[in-house]
Amino acid sequence: MKELNKEQIKISDYIEYTDLASENTAQVNWKYVAAIIGVIENNNFEKATTNEIKEVAKMFVNDKHKLNSLDKVLDKIGFSKSEKQRTYNYIEDLKYYGLTPSKLESDSEYIKFIESIKEGATTNYKKYKILPSITIAQAILETGWGQSELASKYNNLFGIKADKFWKGEFVTLETKEFSGTVINDKFRKYKDKDQSIYDHAKFLYENKRYRENGVFESNTYKYQANALQEAGYSTLMNDMGEKIYAKQLIQLIQQYNLQLIDNEAQGQK
Repeated sequence: MKELNKEQIKISDYIEYTDLASENTAQVNWKYVAAIIGVIENNNFEKATTNEIKEVAKMFVNDKHKLNSLDKVLDKIGFSKSEKQRTYNYIEDLKYYGLTPSKLESDSEYIKFIESIKEGATTNYKKYKILPSITIAQAILETGWGQSELASKYNNLFGIKADKFWKGEFVTLETKEFSGTVINDKFRKYKDKDQSIYDHAKFLYENKRYRENGVFESNTYKYQANALQEAGYSTLMNDMGEKIYAKQLIQLIQQYNLQLIDNEAQGQK
């Protein structure tokens, strides 16, 4: 069997249309959709139509707003045993593929960081409903891929300060305020990254403004990223005064296929 013709896949289209099918129900896996199209079109992705991609993507979400398994979708399409095997092989071909393939190799520093916090982010999602993709993308933004002093020395992945309610260890570091003033402030110190991930989600969960803005009613990353922005998680703006925090999260999630971790977590329910 020929290797999947990856260079013909318009990845941004597959991400866009699987996200449309996902809406705010459950995250569809764009690689599953691409692999199925590859079988249908006999590895000629130039023949794939927008409507075809949309229709396959829709098959993964059922009327109970849950994800259908890959096998169930393949059965519904009517794939033979050999066509199913081709689908599985194509998915394997796509394992380290995405918008920026060079950064998605298993030994890249980016994937190593993602893998180091993936399990904690997934476990936390089941308790607090913060999507793994969002948790990981926020950690990337806050720490510069885990390279910040606060993250590398003290396991604080989200810059959470040690306020009067914090009973654990803390560290005092220089920080720049929104006004640009540099001050010394206390930050929470954690024993490991998982503790930081747990505390971050708990912090969001116990703050009513995140609930009021629909953060915990969001089942897909675009909805949750925008809900966090509207709740005032970040004041980050561009030169035109437009809020850009959600956009930054979404771009990271798409670039590193973090939404596929959401798909995996939601499929395990």
